[in-house]
Amino acid sequence: MPEKRRLREFGLVAMDMDSTLIAVETLDEIADLAVIREQVAPITEAAMRGEIDFARA
Repeated sequence: MPEKRRLREFGLVAMDMDSTLIAVETLDEIADLAVIREQVAPITEAAMRGEIDFARA
């Protein structure tokens, strides 16, 4: 970083990463690595549609 840059020149962006910053659901990708995506993906989809709440999902 150039020396002339000041901290006050920078901003902050905060967002939900899944399907906002990236085009996939991270939890589904982790489940894929654990070879359980077929079990996890339907739960993720239902939660995203608001059919089940976070705690239940």
